[in-house]
Amino acid sequence: MKKQNLFLLLVAAVMISLNASAQTSLRYNLKVGETYMLKQNTTQAIAQNVSGISQNIKTTMGGDIAIKITGKSDKIYSSELVFESMMFKVEMPMMNMSYDSKDATADPNNPLNKTFNLIVGHKFEMQFDERGTVNGIKGFEALLEKVTTAFGDNPQSAEMMKQQLAGQFSDESMKNMMSNILIVFPEEKVTAGSKWTTNTMLSKPLPVNNTFNYNVEAVDGSVVKLSGSGTTVSKEGETVEQNGMIQHFDLKGDVVFAASINAQTGWPTEIKMTQNMDGNVAIESAQLPAPMEVPMNIKAESTFTSM
Repeated sequence: MKKQNLFLLLVAAVMISLNASAQTSLRYNLKVGETYMLKQNTTQAIAQNVSGISQNIKTTMGGDIAIKITGKSDKIYSSELVFESMMFKVEMPMMNMSYDSKDATADPNNPLNKTFNLIVGHKFEMQFDERGTVNGIKGFEALLEKVTTAFGDNPQSAEMMKQQLAGQFSDESMKNMMSNILIVFPEEKVTAGSKWTTNTMLSKPLPVNNTFNYNVEAVDGSVVKLSGSGTTVSKEGETVEQNGMIQHFDLKGDVVFAASINAQTGWPTEIKMTQNMDGNVAIESAQLPAPMEVPMNIKAESTFTSM
């Protein structure tokens, strides 16, 4: 009987040891001077109804994002964020437009190309901590000054392109984008079956609250596999003003995602995300006799892969 009890104790000790060894403290363990790359690909389909007329808008976006770690102090990383390439294509009724920084045949004097060529290669400053919380991004104001210089012979075009650019990009919208890419890790160590929740409040391009529920599917020596789901809900009472129109959002939906994380560096090797939102957008404008309700559905699929 004593031998049997001793055997059971040994088995229990081994199981405890194996469980402890499988625990991982997820953190961004990045080297100063190193550059970490991500390739983005996003497709988005918007189905909306404007005054009884159905409209479908398809957007494809992609690019290569480089993040060079320039310093670290008190668990806070300083970095340079650069879009090394960028492409997008918008297909909508009566109008299509596209941009590809890798298209050598594109007209450099086209206002759209001229503006977005300024983004590619522009250095933004980003700070984030070891757990993945993005503290801030700077550099958009300097980008707007580049637009002024690029259109120096045509101040009217410069102002128009600055307004259009400001409607899509800003320090805050860049912060929101990176907050969706960099997973915020929990304080405690994780093992297979661990769960945690993060909440992110975004203001641009849409004012929404994101809630992500993470689940650790597996942990081995080099990779942590995550899965999860979440919700996206527009902020009540928040509005967006663009091109003289005030937009009120009433949208909500769900998110499903999966990710593979480098266990040593915390850097994502792949993130796949699918999002679906439904609701209404109310538009106010001096040109409209009354606010216009626009029912819409938004479906988006995004993939980020390490390069």
